Amino acid sequence: MKRWIGFLGSWALLVLAFGLAAFAVAGETINMRDERRLDRVAEIDRLINEAGGSKADVLRNTASQKTANVNALQSKLQNVEKQTDDVPDTGQTILVSTAENKLYVRRGGQTIFEAVCSTGKGTTLAVDGKTILFDTPIGKLHIISKDENPQWVPPDWHYVEEARKNGMRVVHLDPGQSIDARTGQPVSSKPDAGVWSWLTGGNNNSSSNPVLKVKGNTVVEVSNGVERELEPGKTIVAGDAVIVPPVDTKQRHYDKVLGKFRLEMGNGYGIHGTDEPNKLGQSVSHGCVRLGDADIEKLYQIANVHDTVIIY
Repeated sequence: MKRWIGFLGSWALLVLAFGLAAFAVAGETINMRDERRLDRVAEIDRLINEAGGSKADVLRNTASQKTANVNALQSKLQNVEKQTDDVPDTGQTILVSTAENKLYVRRGGQTIFEAVCSTGKGTTLAVDGKTILFDTPIGKLHIISKDENPQWVPPDWHYVEEARKNGMRVVHLDPGQSIDARTGQPVSSKPDAGVWSWLTGGNNNSSSNPVLKVKGNTVVEVSNGVERELEPGKTIVAGDAVIVPPVDTKQRHYDKVLGKFRLEMGNGYGIHGTDEPNKLGQSVSHGCVRLGDADIEKLYQIANVHDTVIIY
């Protein structure tokens, strides 16, 4: 009987020992889980701090940029106001909202006309070390002239922009110069050096190709002594090059791009029609204010030279 009691006691002690060991293992497992959980929490905190810091940097940079933009706009506004202080007041004001892409005409405290328009797209283009901003100027301007059937004479940046869109070069065609119509390369005006040129294979492999030249106020293509005038108001492409004709040539004057009417505001900015009516209501212009045909005709009728134009 005593042996059974001793056996049972030993068994109880063994079970108790296993229980204590299991408890210790469980406690250790819980500690490890807690440590891992704490590690994950710490990692999450670190990521949050990094993200927060990054966002804070972005917000600071954005705020600085907005401040710089506001300062620049205020400077533009002050310059415009100085230039237009002596212009007589017509009692009628044209308002242009670049945020809404809407144009309004106010007279006697009443809105007498409104229309959807397009304003500057706000992009930039680097040309010859200068950065051009395609934006509608903010501030107070005035209508300085009214034109019917205006022609557009594109600046040099137009050709640069078109060439870059298509991965092409830009080549200027000047009076007295010849450009190979197939390659876009300048053609030497020097005559071949007779026998020596024949022996060396010549210095102009494209001499038989048609060439582009300026003749008076137009650009012609000369092929085998026959001249052909190029179509006015069309981009000239030669090989992989966009050709820039002189300002006073027909090919530099584009019809119908500006619609039938234009209100000129100076410095190359105006309110005019558009050949892209499907883009009205969007910020897509190079700085001018575009209107649909019916709207620009109506505005042309009611607008006066010297009308104030407020762009905001």
